[in-house]
Amino acid sequence: MRQSLSEKSIALTTATALSAVLAVAAIIDQAGGHTLMDHADTVYAPVGKHPSAGLLYGLVYTVAIIDAALWLLVRRVARSHRRSASILAMTVTVISASLAILLLVSSEYGARIFPPLWGGLALLPSVAGTLAAAFLLRRDPGRR
Repeated sequence: MRQSLSEKSIALTTATALSAVLAVAAIIDQAGGHTLMDHADTVYAPVGKHPSAGLLYGLVYTVAIIDAALWLLVRRVARSHRRSASILAMTVTVISASLAILLLVSSEYGARIFPPLWGGLALLPSVAGTLAAAFLLRRDPGRR
């Protein structure tokens, strides 16, 4: 039986949507919650510095946009049924995970700049991407 394209499509759509979740969470936080800025204020207060909201939220938005753009590229390549789609999906998974790890481990003055929640949200697209890459690696039995 032929492997369903919908498995691949669902996994790739999920990876793209999870990238958008990071951006939506940042928009909601910036509009009202300010948990990212509250955390940053506690990190920088002991050294007398004032964190830039634009820079911090901008980094989160940048990670979300890069992730979403890369997963959209993988979707496009996968729809064209190219064999390179699985390699691209694995590469994008590594890039996506690297961006998330960057948010998780970024530190200054001995403290993490971003709370773990933000790195965790950024890591979700790479989890879905791992599934997408696995689906893309599986070859259709009827295809040579």
